Amino acid sequence: MGRTGAKVKKGGLGNALMRTQKKTSPISTKDVASSAGKHVSERDGGDASVALASYLEGSSLDDFLASAVLANREFTAVKESIMLMEEADAGPQVVEKDKNVMPEMTFAEMKVPRRPKWDKSTTAEELNRLEKESFLEWRRDIAMLEASSDHLEVTPFEKNLEVWRQLWHVRERSDIMVQIVDARNPLFYRSTDLDAYAKEGETPRRTLLIVNKSDFLDDRQRTAWGDHFKKENIDFVFFSAKEAQDEIDEEAKKLRQEQRNAESHDQYDEAKPAGAPQVVEAEAVVAKKETSPYPVLSRVELLDFVTKIATDVLDEVGVRVKDKGLIKFGMMGFPNVGKSSVINALLGASTYSHKTQRVAVGATPGKTKHFQTMILSDKIMLCDCPGLVFPSFVNSKAEMYCCGVLPLSQLRDHVCTFKHCIACCSKRPCSDTRPV
Repeated sequence: MGRTGAKVKKGGLGNALMRTQKKTSPISTKDVASSAGKHVSERDGGDASVALASYLEGSSLDDFLASAVLANREFTAVKESIMLMEEADAGPQVVEKDKNVMPEMTFAEMKVPRRPKWDKSTTAEELNRLEKESFLEWRRDIAMLEASSDHLEVTPFEKNLEVWRQLWHVRERSDIMVQIVDARNPLFYRSTDLDAYAKEGETPRRTLLIVNKSDFLDDRQRTAWGDHFKKENIDFVFFSAKEAQDEIDEEAKKLRQEQRNAESHDQYDEAKPAGAPQVVEAEAVVAKKETSPYPVLSRVELLDFVTKIATDVLDEVGVRVKDKGLIKFGMMGFPNVGKSSVINALLGASTYSHKTQRVAVGATPGKTKHFQTMILSDKIMLCDCPGLVFPSFVNSKAEMYCCGVLPLSQLRDHVCTFKHCIACCSKRPCSDTRPV
């Protein structure tokens, strides 16, 4: 019998595990209570997840507070000081302009923020202060340019310093800076100043333009774009990550089926001749004859192309011990242009395989959240940069939604967007394209 008045412990596996957890856990109950409701990174003393959150649009108050934080300034509220403002219409407004009048400002005037010069003697605190001051000055210049224009407005652009720092890190580590653009509107997605930024400094970087989603273009359109890029002395290739990914998935699916059949000792399609599929594919290739001098490269052809570039750069810079002989390609571009899909296609990553490294992809812009590296071969390393919305002048913000830069979940005024789509549609009658 137990002693009278003795304290009896509650039994059960759950209580035993909880008591063991309390004894071994380095975080006390007091710490847990004080960190309730906070993100894990914030509880641990950092704000990495919050810092890398993309910030494109906000109210004037948000911009004012962000500028105040960057400038390390403090403000106090003045009570009983009330000012009534007239209510303004919300949502993006279409700015009407005469299409025959070309705007004075061009895309080249919207510069990419530069990282201040630093060396080994620069401390982390000094570099952080210099970066904030430079970024704040860059935002002020953009605001002055926007205020000086009556018929144009600046697109929503990335206003988070931490995201731009990811771009700076990728540029400093890269030997070749690759811009990935959407083939349906390459000039909108290409940043000319980013190419200029790549060639600045003591060690200029080579640049490459990958025109993704080229399966949307016909031969005539590819020829026109190819002639334009060639005239501008731009190194470019046409590519379709979707077609390459479909080919990878199909090969992986066939290999997976063959392995299953081999394990079950089943004969694989004996009645069907083995050479039949190859004949059909060859006929299909002949039927789809290229008439453009700029074909859409396959995955193997793109790998050969970037390998040749890496070999040329390796001959120039030599083998670097710290990089283990790897040439680094910095992958950059707007959100939703298929940057992560291009990387997965180069890696040969299939949705049916769990062994090959993949990067996250999605229909929502801004899936890549942080800088990451992938080894492509014994010569090439890919440095994936988060998708960045570069500042530029447009007629309305509706163009950003139509181009897929801004997620549709943020759309508040659908009328402007539909007006922009209708304005971009061809004015040709239906009888020109389809007989009546």
